[in-house]
Amino acid sequence: MQMRTEPQQQRSREKRERVLAAAAALLQEVPFDEIGTRTIAERAGVSVGSLYRFFPDKDAIFYALSESWLAKVLELMDAQVAAPPPTLAGFAGRITEAFAEFFRAEPGYRQVSLGAQALRMTPGASAENDEQLASRLYGVLTTHYGLPDDGLLRGRLLLAVRLTEFMLNQAFRTDPGGDQFVLDELKNLLVRYLG
Repeated sequence: MQMRTEPQQQRSREKRERVLAAAAALLQEVPFDEIGTRTIAERAGVSVGSLYRFFPDKDAIFYALSESWLAKVLELMDAQVAAPPPTLAGFAGRITEAFAEFFRAEPGYRQVSLGAQALRMTPGASAENDEQLASRLYGVLTTHYGLPDDGLLRGRLLLAVRLTEFMLNQAFRTDPGGDQFVLDELKNLLVRYLG
C-alpha cells in the first residue's frame, strides 16, 4: 500500500513522521479498531487534510508504520555487524540486548509483536526482512567469526532470526522491561545453535 504523496520538503517529512509517531503511540493506549484518522491527526498536531495528503486511509498509515519498523530493525542489525565484538558469545549478547532495547523503546512495537494489536503488514514484508537479517548475520559469522558455510548455515540463520523473534516475544509477554532469564537463555541458545 502506497502513500498518496512522497513528502519532498523537510516540513512535510516532519509532518509524516509525526503522523507515524502518533499512530505508534496510540497503539500503546487503545485497540487498533478504535484508532481513527481524526484521532491520529489530533495526536500528531496536523489537520486531517494534511494527513490525507500523505495517506489515503488508516491502513496506509499503519502499513507505513510497519515498514518503518522493519527498516529500523535492519538499521539496528547493521549497527551490530559493523563492529562485532571478539567472541560469538559477545555478539549474541549484544544482538539480544539491542533488540530487547528496541522492544522496550519503540512505541507500539511491543504491542504489535505480541499480537495485542492486529496490525497488517505488506504481504511478504516480514519474511523478506527475516531474509535480510539472516544475510547480514551470514556475512559477519563467515568473515569475522570464521563459521564455515556447510550448505546449512543460511537456513540455520533464518531459523535463528525467527527463534530470536519468538524468544523476545516470550521475554516481553508479561514483563514490559523484558524477562532477563528469557533474554539470557536466548543468548545461550544463539551461541549453541550458531557456534
